[in-house]
Amino acid sequence: MRSVAIAIALLALSGCISPNQGRPVVYDDFPVAEYQALPTSGSGRISGQVFMKTRGGQLKLGAGKDVALIPATSYTAALRRAYEESRPIVAPDPRLLAYTRHAQADSDGNFVFTQVPAGRYYLTSEVTWEAQTKFGPATQGGFILTPVTVSEGQEARVKVTR
Repeated sequence: MRSVAIAIALLALSGCISPNQGRPVVYDDFPVAEYQALPTSGSGRISGQVFMKTRGGQLKLGAGKDVALIPATSYTAALRRAYEESRPIVAPDPRLLAYTRHAQADSDGNFVFTQVPAGRYYLTSEVTWEAQTKFGPATQGGFILTPVTVSEGQEARVKVTR
């Protein structure tokens, strides 16, 4: 009887945990044709600022942080899904690096990408800081992903934050 009660309790508790929680998101096969069709130059511009706010409302800037501009494709949809579900993700196919651009944020977290082809992208960065807790210092903040669309000859101004 006791083992039946334990089994029922475990079954009830298992409903509280997502079956995917902690499982890494896996990319689909790299779509070579989709990436070969992407334009390589353009006249768009993407600028913005990387930052996060603490629970107390204090602004933490992404000063000096790397900002990546990644085409939003069927392949990188896995990256967005992992971000939205707060799940880890496996390493991408190395061919993705050839299509990813990088900028370094200045001391105020500002960044600029120029000569960007029209299209949909993900801006990614990371903002972390140390905070005191009752258990000692702890790293807070984390990875940020923000979608952005830019048109030819236009500028998109973006706040990269969570």
